[in-house]
Amino acid sequence: MASSNVSRTLVKSLKGRTFSAAAAQADRAHLDSSPKCSVKKLSNGMTVGVIPSNSPVSRLAVVANAGSRFENGDNLGISHFLRMSSRLRTENMTSFGMTRTVQQLGGDLTIMGTREYIYFKTSVTRNSADKAVKVLEELTTKQAYRGWEVTDVQNDKNGMILDLALYQTRPHVQAVELLHSAAFRNTLGNSLYAPEHKIGQYTPEQMMQYVKTYFSGGRMALIGVGVDEALLEDLASSFQPFASAGVPVEKSAYYGGGEIRQNTGGEVSYVAVGFGGPSLTSKELLASEVLRHILGTGPHVKYSSGTTGAQLAKAAAGATDAPFHVSGLNVNYSDNGLFGYTAVAHASQIEKVLQAAGNQFKGILSSNISDQDVAKGKNQLKAEICMQFENPDILLNWLGEQALNSEELVTPEDIYKMVDNINTNEVKTVAKSILSSRPSMAAVGNIANVPYLDKLFS
Repeated sequence: MASSNVSRTLVKSLKGRTFSAAAAQADRAHLDSSPKCSVKKLSNGMTVGVIPSNSPVSRLAVVANAGSRFENGDNLGISHFLRMSSRLRTENMTSFGMTRTVQQLGGDLTIMGTREYIYFKTSVTRNSADKAVKVLEELTTKQAYRGWEVTDVQNDKNGMILDLALYQTRPHVQAVELLHSAAFRNTLGNSLYAPEHKIGQYTPEQMMQYVKTYFSGGRMALIGVGVDEALLEDLASSFQPFASAGVPVEKSAYYGGGEIRQNTGGEVSYVAVGFGGPSLTSKELLASEVLRHILGTGPHVKYSSGTTGAQLAKAAAGATDAPFHVSGLNVNYSDNGLFGYTAVAHASQIEKVLQAAGNQFKGILSSNISDQDVAKGKNQLKAEICMQFENPDILLNWLGEQALNSEELVTPEDIYKMVDNINTNEVKTVAKSILSSRPSMAAVGNIANVPYLDKLFS
């Protein structure tokens, strides 16, 4: 099956590289020690990343630095098509053969994408890891695009067409996608979803050119959680990624001032507001995460209003008695980021909610940040780090990103110390830096009463 990860999780927005879930899976005698992780670059252009544990299940993935940010006007949406790769024959295996092999191993197969990476994942019992990796190798290095198969996949109503249909039912996701487009235009502004008019237009030649460029040496990694390091390195050495094309990577630019309004009707309005934020490599990254927690990240108690300690929600609650949702937003990439907030409310109340949240946002980022706010934000951030890494799938994503971008992996203890060392002045500094950029906005749903950007931040 294929899926796409629309929203980046907290773990994609931390400077440190932490692997606490591996410790939870390790032998109880070693729970007090930090998990040992390794990253190694091989002579064939592959990178290997391993988090060893005693888990009976091995989680494996091949990661390619080939997300939607690398698309252009001619092949826009092609990474969405690549998430359907398991439906296509490779040089040595049919789609049925891959499905049968994985099922006989008692495993699964998932392909997901972000704006920077495409992940080919599988989970199997530990003694079947070598067989599962062979399937991943076929999918990522032995592509064989045939015209009729490429056409059939694009015409399949249960494939890309279904993905777009589901996307249209998720206006909160649309708002964040459109915010990227308004803020970055191209590169990071490219959607995770193919435009409807492009479905049916992709050719085998386009597909092969894209994978030869971006599924190449230096841009791919084989990663594993709960697998023997020597075994994974041996398996990775048999991969034959395409020769590096040396294609220059276009850096993203935050333009600001963009506004996209998509009136889809209904009774509810969905709005995303963003400013220029720190990148994954910025020293202001962790401080911005503390700031996001000060703004509020939604209710932490089921069915609660989520206004206790959440500054944006508290301000919005004072403006309306109707149901609403407001949450801080911080998404970070290798060379740029977005910081802001999202809001959902009935169309008759959205203007009040946005004005109240916007005024509070400006007030907090301008100067209204106390030592108490920062201390609370730091505690919430550390708790969120721990809880996020209880999910081994998130851990696998994290390892893949770091295998391709970092040669140094730090422990959870290192991260906690980094968070503890953040002071109020650092949070105020990143807040003022964010507020100095021009805002961008996207609105979806019933937008009749959504104020225009120049009115919201006049």
